[in-house]
Amino acid sequence: MSSDRSRYRDCIIYQDGDTQFLGRRSQVDTTPQPDDRFHVVSEGDRIDLLAYQYLGDPLLWWIICDWNDISFPLDLPVGDTLRIPTLERVMLTILD
Repeated sequence: MSSDRSRYRDCIIYQDGDTQFLGRRSQVDTTPQPDDRFHVVSEGDRIDLLAYQYLGDPLLWWIICDWNDISFPLDLPVGDTLRIPTLERVMLTILD
């Protein structure tokens, strides 16, 4: 099979110190902060819409997943409380 057909062709190599990760990023610091916000999941809530509502960008859905140890974001249990960082904290985390 040629390399241009590899499923890893578009993966990004992330580096954390001396360790490299293919297609995965290193863990972000999710230590609770005093300015964290909280959202109680209602029927019909979607993680991308919550990211847009609180962080201004639906593509930051993974931030909410990391902050709440969510491994399957398509199934948010109604009544659960999500901890959501401020956009400033997110930017510091991403740039760190």
